[in-house]
Amino acid sequence: MTRYPVAVLALAAALVLAVAGCSSSTSHPAAGHTSAVSAPNPTAASRANANAASTPRPAHHHRCDAALWQHVYHPDRLHVIHSCMTVRGRVDAVRQEPDGDLHILLATRPALVNSANVTDQHGDLVLEEICQGPVTQTDAIDACQGVPHNLTMPSAGDRVRVTGSYVLDADHGWMEIHPVTKLTVIGHAAPAPAPAPSSAAPPAPAGCHPTTSSGNCYEPGEFCPEADAGMTGVAGDGETITCVLESGRYHWA
Repeated sequence: MTRYPVAVLALAAALVLAVAGCSSSTSHPAAGHTSAVSAPNPTAASRANANAASTPRPAHHHRCDAALWQHVYHPDRLHVIHSCMTVRGRVDAVRQEPDGDLHILLATRPALVNSANVTDQHGDLVLEEICQGPVTQTDAIDACQGVPHNLTMPSAGDRVRVTGSYVLDADHGWMEIHPVTKLTVIGHAAPAPAPAPSSAAPPAPAGCHPTTSSGNCYEPGEFCPEADAGMTGVAGDGETITCVLESGRYHWA
């Protein structure tokens, strides 16, 4: 009779020890375990790396200086086709204009020129580096104030890369890069002498005739339509002008 309670007590003690062992094994993480909060997310890391690899980097390209448009006189005559583009070609001729612009003829892709370029510019695209020379054309003097003379002046025969606005000159009907933002000579020809500066112009008269399709005055040296050949008129600077043919071009002289 006295051994029965002892056996019961031994069994109870064994059960207590078993429960305590189970509780102890679940109260601590196994060796080498890392919590979900602190562990890196391999899927998220992979996505981040993929996004970084697929993000396009800024391309290196020439930008057009929109501020130059503030210095284009009578800008309504220029109809913008592309606000900024870069073209390459060979310089056929360079001439200083009375409005201070450097007028450059560029032999380039035929797709960039129209029939007026073919008829009046020997098939070349016209480049206008604005306000780079002395300004004697009265209506261009104010517009050219503050323009730095920092563009490259190429020589005939040079191969160049040019960036600027691609426009239709409605007064003349041909295609131009006007204004030119940057010109880089990528192949030199023999250097040519710089054009001589023009003399100062007298004050403008009250009126002029004929006028361009935009209502602006013509000036000596500017191109005139073939239809005006032989016509005599008055320029914006008050001089008498006549539309003449010289060196294959019609211009006011």
